[in-house]
Amino acid sequence: MEFVHYTEYLLAKSGPTKVFRVRYNRMQFKCPKCGARRNFAIPQNLRRKNIQCHKCKQNTKCILDKRIHRRVSQSGKIDLILDNGQEIAANIIDISPTGIGVKIPLNAKKTQTLKIGERVTFRCSWNSRLLGHGRYVVKNINARQIGFEKNR
Repeated sequence: MEFVHYTEYLLAKSGPTKVFRVRYNRMQFKCPKCGARRNFAIPQNLRRKNIQCHKCKQNTKCILDKRIHRRVSQSGKIDLILDNGQEIAANIIDISPTGIGVKIPLNAKKTQTLKIGERVTFRCSWNSRLLGHGRYVVKNINARQIGFEKNR
């Protein structure tokens, strides 16, 4: 195998990236190359793990999904409405019974006003029942991606 760049070599050596569900601090790894399965104990603070298959020796980057409810990919435009009445346009990334992930467009200038713990409501013009009338709390902010959790 011949590689043009060292980064291509590293990417080929590291193998594919897959998302695996973690339940009760355990995950079942299934090799994407040969299908071999193995169970692993996962520490609570771990979010990613590189695993080498015990049969074919394929390296796989594992992203560990510890959510209780699965998020479903969703797309569409919505408005975030802050407590002070300010509105921010956003795009839905994914949604679950307990939360929602959104991405703020590059042209939005008001993203600095959002803080973790802040309460917001959503307005969805194309499906008013999608998000209901509940309030959500900002759970995490990663650049332009924001995770919200339903306020209980």
